[in-house]
Amino acid sequence: MTTASVAHAFWAAHVGVPPERLFAEPTSIVTHAGDLDGYHGVFALFRNGSRLVSLPPRLAAECHEILSALPSNYSAGHLAHALRPLAGLIVGPAYVGYLDHPSVVPLPAATTRALTELDLDIVNRFKDACDPTEWEHGGSEVRLRPTSGAFIDGELAAMAGYDVWGRTIAHLAIITHPAHRGRGMGRAAVAHLAARASAVGLLPQYRTLDSNLPSLRIAQALGFERYATTLAVRLK
Repeated sequence: MTTASVAHAFWAAHVGVPPERLFAEPTSIVTHAGDLDGYHGVFALFRNGSRLVSLPPRLAAECHEILSALPSNYSAGHLAHALRPLAGLIVGPAYVGYLDHPSVVPLPAATTRALTELDLDIVNRFKDACDPTEWEHGGSEVRLRPTSGAFIDGELAAMAGYDVWGRTIAHLAIITHPAHRGRGMGRAAVAHLAARASAVGLLPQYRTLDSNLPSLRIAQALGFERYATTLAVRLK
């Protein structure tokens, strides 16, 4: 299967529609199914000028009324702005990217290796140096998921980990030590981990907010290409 077909199959299952319907029309509006069943919010995927918006059944009529006031070619930003009065939390617009050739990952320049439970003291020192919110979004527990680290003088400068989504996707998370940012350490850790994911048959996925330019630069430097833009709006 190609990179696009693997990603397409995953996201179709995530929103609960047949793969051929995912981006078949300029705008598709559905009610929650698949992984979104029970989600109290609005989830949207934007790709190549098409959009799919999934709505919670109980608020579908109210959300439809909001959507009907948007221009036909509305973006994730337009949708976020329109739903803001109903929103408790807005996540996005966010970049979702994959490697076209997941078996070919640039070799990192830094000293990188897999992390194990023997590295727990090193990882805990690293965690203590990081902002708690940043750790919540980008940190990884060595005991719970595959992780890779980039090192400077024996100390952990960046670490990446992944969760398996849908048995096919390696969803990557990355965090860099505050003292070592802008030096390619995050890029090195992601490259090492992406190669490990590819070696076991998983497709590496990079997801970050469009507003997070340093994180986007890591994806671009490693050859990830945007598959879609996502928006998740948790409703009040």
